[in-house]
Amino acid sequence: NKLTAMRFLNHMLLVTYASNPAMNPIVVFRMVRMTVKFGVCSISAIAFSCYGAWLASSLNDDYDVAFTMGRVASDLMKKLGSVEILPRVHAVVYGMINIYKEPWQASLCKHSEAFDAGLMHGDMEYAVSNIAFYHTLALFGCGSNLKDSSHSLQKHIQRGLQYNQNGMVKIVAIHEQVTFDLMGLEKNAYESHFGGLSEDAVLDFAMKNKITSLSRTLYQKIRYVKYMCGDMDAAAKHYDLQQELYANCAGQATNGRTVFFFITTFIDGLIGLYFARKHRDDEAKWTGVAETAIEHMTKWAKSCSWNFANKLSLLQAEYFFLKDDEQAYSCYKASIKQAREHRFNHEEGLAHEKLATYLLHKSNHDEALQHFQDAKKCYETWHAHVLVRRIEKAIAVLSPLCTSSR
Repeated sequence: NKLTAMRFLNHMLLVTYASNPAMNPIVVFRMVRMTVKFGVCSISAIAFSCYGAWLASSLNDDYDVAFTMGRVASDLMKKLGSVEILPRVHAVVYGMINIYKEPWQASLCKHSEAFDAGLMHGDMEYAVSNIAFYHTLALFGCGSNLKDSSHSLQKHIQRGLQYNQNGMVKIVAIHEQVTFDLMGLEKNAYESHFGGLSEDAVLDFAMKNKITSLSRTLYQKIRYVKYMCGDMDAAAKHYDLQQELYANCAGQATNGRTVFFFITTFIDGLIGLYFARKHRDDEAKWTGVAETAIEHMTKWAKSCSWNFANKLSLLQAEYFFLKDDEQAYSCYKASIKQAREHRFNHEEGLAHEKLATYLLHKSNHDEALQHFQDAKKCYETWHAHVLVRRIEKAIAVLSPLCTSSR
């Protein structure tokens, strides 16, 4: 009977995570308690991994103990020889725990392994969930080549549809739309999965039907793309809309966080600093958004400098720019160096672009031009053609002002 109860609770994990976040920790705690009281089974490894994700969530921020629980879950799975639960354990350990402690690039192969294991053992739900984790990590975290990511996404979407995992396929389709948007392709990834709806219509549908996970992912995606493409007003609008969503949804903080949360925190901080520099009536609001992002990033960088140091340096640089502090320049340069060394090519391009903007403010046209050109190279490697075209326009305007063209 206890084993049957554990199996039932196991099936509740993904459902409560997506649709009822406040209930998810209760399910996890019950599984851990039953394990402690009645002994271990294969599902206990899943319970320990989910407990670790909860420890790493914003309610606790205990990354070291969370990492230990992830190790316990992985070791228990191996000791019991329970390879059939590998997709579930890997989804949580490498999608929600190790991202605080280990280089993000190291988790990609683990999600691929979990996808293959899910297919082998018939766990299609978590096989496709690992694909969603993989592409979130590759696309937003690691800055994988957009063209390659697009082809991979199309392949995995077809596999997901074959296994009737329509809900998770819709999330993956949002990632596919990111590649289309940044490469400048006039394609609609939602057409086949949302009845031909546009992105705005899909978001409206998700809000009206209170599909929180879909709404949250769409807001994050739109905000990221709008910011990267330079549409700052739209980015700010969707920041405000997501804050309204969070205010109306209980239990958001109880969930384990994914890489998407880190990236949108980073982007939100940059949005806040952009608008704070305009010195409008809402300067205090946007400065607060930026300071919160810097506070989070400082904490995460202490846990894993590989993943977060370049982001923290760029946020600090923009903050010093706001305060007209000369330390800004060295922080921009540090962010560029860290992003390059840690293989975040897309964020290296962003740091070059932001430094160029700062140098323009200082009327240093020659060095600004060099950094715009470096940003263009990074974006070209990323295959972000929309960003390349935007940088080319800035270069065309700036070039006549430089001494080399006189």
